[in-house]
Amino acid sequence: MKPIITLSFIAAGALALSGCNDPKEANESNFKTAAQQYLDTTYPECYFKANFPFKTDGFDFGNTRAVLKALAAKGLLTETEVSRKHYEKSWGSEAHDVVVNSYVLTDEGKKYYKAGTETNAFGKDTGGFCFGKAKVETITNFTEPSDAMGQKISRVNYTYTVTDIPEWAKSDDIIAASSKLKEDVASEKNPVSAKAVFVLTNKGWMHERLVNKR
Repeated sequence: MKPIITLSFIAAGALALSGCNDPKEANESNFKTAAQQYLDTTYPECYFKANFPFKTDGFDFGNTRAVLKALAAKGLLTETEVSRKHYEKSWGSEAHDVVVNSYVLTDEGKKYYKAGTETNAFGKDTGGFCFGKAKVETITNFTEPSDAMGQKISRVNYTYTVTDIPEWAKSDDIIAASSKLKEDVASEKNPVSAKAVFVLTNKGWMHERLVNKR
């Protein structure tokens, strides 16, 4: 009888272990794995989207000039004045100069710049300075799985931190130009909070944005 009891105990233990490792179970471990898989597709994150060489004009959308000057000061861009036109004081306007500068990537800038990272509102491919590695820290909570349009889903709240951020990107003038970068830099002490819908697939749980990519 003893061998039978022993074998039954082993079988029960194996079954329990198998259940714990089931990727389709709704638990913190599986959601943490799924969240990490998603973050691995979004980092390195790309900041300060622009194509180079870049030439400024009389307008300054999104504080572009300040961003370019800050990047030039950090050695990522070379700034060259192309033209300068002086305007005298007139009704509703003080005397001022309109300066057009040209910016090109330096060798240091090329280490971080990646072309064609996204398509802008005008349908044009745009590059950016890309860096950082994200790591899931905690699964804050998740909803019980439910059916939605033929799929089993769970809404998950989680936190993550970002490392491998170059020192130049941590300076105040650079951080001030990007709320996303500011959040990522601060994540070392204050992890980023995120929430997403995860979908149950034949291979386990997956972030909704990855479901149609595989």
